[in-house]
Amino acid sequence: MLGLKGKSALVTGASGSIGGATARRFASEGIDLLITDLHPEALEPVAEACRAAGVRVEVMAADVRDDQQVDAVVAAHVAAFGGLDIMTNIAGVQSWSHTHEHSTEAFQLMIDVNIGGTFFFCRAALPHLVESKGCIINTASTTAFDGLAYSVVYSATKGAVRMLTKSLALEYAGQGVRVNAVAPGGIDSRLSNEIEFPEGVDWKLIMRQMSVMNPEMQEPGVIAGVMAFLASDDAGHITGETILVDGAATA
Repeated sequence: MLGLKGKSALVTGASGSIGGATARRFASEGIDLLITDLHPEALEPVAEACRAAGVRVEVMAADVRDDQQVDAVVAAHVAAFGGLDIMTNIAGVQSWSHTHEHSTEAFQLMIDVNIGGTFFFCRAALPHLVESKGCIINTASTTAFDGLAYSVVYSATKGAVRMLTKSLALEYAGQGVRVNAVAPGGIDSRLSNEIEFPEGVDWKLIMRQMSVMNPEMQEPGVIAGVMAFLASDDAGHITGETILVDGAATA
């Protein structure tokens, strides 16, 4: 156990593979939760699994692109639990195409969800995290470090999340708030399972993203474990970092 029992966490994208695994890992550590996603019915299995661990769980639907909905979710969390200790931004979307064929709609969606949603939740959570001396854990990607052919906008948004993380960590370090990110690579997640590559891709460029240690896709729990560590006092001297969890793909 990581000494997290009795704390509360807000987890976005909680119906997804990494979001659900993180919520369940947090519950196993005794953390009370508000889990949110766009579709509330998809959250119920996650909520039931977390409640079985003996923690309180609130479920609330929200569109991370809407700052008013984001503010309402954070306010609901604070009302339910009396404060906020851990803000975990996991909601994200990805699109693949030849860049010269990339749609404006897909471009805007990734900007609004991956950057906008992360920023809105950080902004709403920060006053409460200053009070609790809590932490933010964002979700970046290996593509925040290395280029990604055929998904360049996604890569750009994750690079932005990495720099958002560093900048927030610097600004709020003096107020006791830690801000870090996790950069998954080679994880068996909904995003990876729903990839539709465009015709004519250069597979050598795609395979650059694969782990050299574990060629098989890894379970989302490996990311959830790093999330839990970053939320704990064991990571008390870590802030402004983006932790790569990719089996040496970017080494």
